Amino acid sequence: MNDITQHNFLEIGTVRHLRDEQEAMKVAKEVAAQLKTYAEDAAYNKKLPYAQAKLISESGLTSISVPKAHGGLGASILTIVNVVKIISAADAGVGQLLQIHFTMLRGILTGYSDEIRDRLLVDILAGKRLGNALAEVSGKNKFEHKTRVHRNEVGQLILNGSKFYSTGSFLAEWISLFASGEEGPLSILLHRDTPGLELVDDWDAIGQNNSVSGTVNFNNIVVDEHFIAKRPNQPPLRTGLTWPQILHAAMDTGIASGALQAGIDYLKDHARPWVESGVDAAAHEPHIIKEIGDFAVLLRSAEALLDRSAVIFEQHQQNVYDEELQTELILSVAATRAQSDKASLKISSEIFALLGASSTLCKWNLDRFWRNARTHTTHDPIRWRLYHVGNYYINNIPPGEYNSVLLKKQAENVTKLNQQQSSAN
Repeated sequence: MNDITQHNFLEIGTVRHLRDEQEAMKVAKEVAAQLKTYAEDAAYNKKLPYAQAKLISESGLTSISVPKAHGGLGASILTIVNVVKIISAADAGVGQLLQIHFTMLRGILTGYSDEIRDRLLVDILAGKRLGNALAEVSGKNKFEHKTRVHRNEVGQLILNGSKFYSTGSFLAEWISLFASGEEGPLSILLHRDTPGLELVDDWDAIGQNNSVSGTVNFNNIVVDEHFIAKRPNQPPLRTGLTWPQILHAAMDTGIASGALQAGIDYLKDHARPWVESGVDAAAHEPHIIKEIGDFAVLLRSAEALLDRSAVIFEQHQQNVYDEELQTELILSVAATRAQSDKASLKISSEIFALLGASSTLCKWNLDRFWRNARTHTTHDPIRWRLYHVGNYYINNIPPGEYNSVLLKKQAENVTKLNQQQSSAN
């Protein structure tokens, strides 16, 4: 277990101030080139990404989604998803640090008081990162939280419990979590120095190692109620999960891109042509050329869907209650998720058939793309994205996401409460 009181790895130097979205894209490519040198070394697979996290913060990339009104770049969704894609092509674990940071940041902008929002944005502009502690490994489903808050005898809210899949939290300044309470679920922000907070470095999966998605424990934490998100006046939108979903798709598209480029580089520099081919270089084999073409088309289709979904997302933000736009956004993001899932798994796995047996040697570390794709694409089953698409097309059922289960449950609870109140009267 690492000692979270040692903060030297959290120290951030001068943070670059990005002037426009073109510069953000340029810097993302520069950072990706540096991350690639780490990721190519298999020894880094089991090391915490201190240097990589520091790199994305000091580059200014972690603050590109801060609105201009608050001193940030206010980058478009198109730019944000492509930055995540570019970083994930180099190291998808670091890409997931960005993914969860941007996801949590969206909630900071709308879910808290102006005072708390402004305090957090100052930290983010200074390169500080956000992590999450939302999921638990036990319980009936992901909406059943054993992590709970209760009021003690002097009226304080006390938090106890444990979370897993806490992406980025071990290296984050602020951690967002869900907990059950007497009045329903609560969204809470905690600083990493909060007494009773324990961050555990126990993420040990076949891939996505640099996402540091391990355990966070809460031991009799006194919660500052200023850092509890405001309850929305409106019911949650059915598009509420499209933001993390499109960022997940950007990650998988990045993995596909990285795997294809790494395979092409290996073909040009190390692979030998098959003896029957009659050519002098593997890159000139007609069958290899054809397969690379198939992979490139698969990747380009995922990239095109990602960009299209980003444009639709921008339109949706102009009128979030437009039902037709809600439906189109969910369908588009679902299609993007499905295609990016397919592209990342297929390319990262089947590329080895073109490269030859030597490409499987550990020193090349080419299996990192498949390990990352295989790990990341299990997080949210594509079969349910396809179910919602199919149910819309065949039965004209407006598509939702897995939060539709929660929305239905909330609606049922409201109905029961109204019935109880009517009976009492």
